[in-house]
Formats: sequence, structure tokens, C-alpha cells
Amino acid sequence: EKMKIAAAALLALPFASAFAPAARPAFGGRLSMGMVVTGPKGEAAASGAEDLELLTKVIMQHMDIDEDESAPAPAAAAPAPAPVAEVAEPEPEVEDVDISVPYHAAAQLAYEASDKSMDYADFETKFEADAVAAVIAKQPIDISIPYDATDKLAYESS
Repeated sequence: EKMKIAAAALLALPFASAFAPAARPAFGGRLSMGMVVTGPKGEAAASGAEDLELLTKVIMQHMDIDEDESAPAPAAAAPAPAPVAEVAEPEPEVEDVDISVPYHAAAQLAYEASDKSMDYADFETKFEADAVAAVIAKQPIDISIPYDATDKLAYESS
């Protein structure tokens, strides 16, 4: 059995690359070392403000915006759309709906389905007692045997 598993693992090795990520740049190869901007003399920025300035420079270069411009030049201005007359529709009247469920709804439904041979108060008490008994009956039973049961049995029988 172990031999079959080992042979299957060896046969699957050439296909292992199917589970590995492809060796390609994350940004489609557009990032090059010439685009990396650093501080003076190729060192990291000395302050947060300088770092922010360098970051802004990189973003502006990526967007082909000069540092003097604040935003890209807009394309040809589109004509303003003609105003549309709004049609006033009356808002539909919202009706308040009570979706609450009474606390004893299950007992009430069971009483309505019963033959009503007893009054509701007695029926509700019996219904709740039966429900509790059903829940208790579904609880798991501990059938474990204490680890020292054989010792106790041997002691008691001697």
C-alpha cells in the first residue's frame, strides 16, 4: 500500500507546477528599475514628507502628468444634458405590520389543533412540561466506563 502511494507521488511530480503560482510579474512587467524613485543619491526618503513627495512624483509619472499640473487635461467638454422635468409620484402609504411572535405561540397553536378538552391554562402547563421532557429525552446519555472500573470490580468481588 505504501509502495503504491510513493509511486503515485513520484508520477505526480511533473504535474506539481499546476499547483504553483506562475512565475510572472504581478503588474504585467510594466514596472522596471528605471521607474523606481528614491531619495537623493539613491537613498530612502529621510522624512514622511519627502516620502510623500516621491510617491506623488511616481503617481504623476504613471499618469503622465507634469508636477505643475493639478489634474489631467479634460477631454472635449460634453454639452450639458437638457433638464428633465421630474414627475412627482405620490409615495405609497406604508402600513404598519406587526410581525412579532407571541411567547407561547407553540402552545397556542397546539391548543387550537387539539380537541380543547381542557382549558388553555392547564393545556399550556402540560404542553410546556411535555416539551421539557422531550428535550431532556434527547440529551446524550453518558455511557462511559470509569478507567478504574475493573479495579473496583476486582476489589468488591474479593
